Amino acid sequence: MHARSKTFELDPAKLDAATEEFKKKHLHRFQAQKGFKRVTIMGNRKSGNVTAVSFWESESDMQASNELGREAGEDMNRVGGGRGAVGGGDGEVLVDA
Repeated sequence: MHARSKTFELDPAKLDAATEEFKKKHLHRFQAQKGFKRVTIMGNRKSGNVTAVSFWESESDMQASNELGREAGEDMNRVGGGRGAVGGGDGEVLVDA
């Protein structure tokens, strides 16, 4: 299994709007992607920091979702008043308990 993470700095007052936009516009698209396992989005309502982690069956499945991930991130930033991805990475999942 492989995973990709992205961290964003959003306006704390816009976290709900940004996550609703993701659920409405992108979640079903992720779920339709070959090899998709799940996505977790966590946020800090005080700082506005948001981290999204998507899980994939294989590295190639994860790479095939690059454009979708870029679009979803851009929308989260636009709706959430963010300044773009400020961190993240991808790799093989070593522990998933």
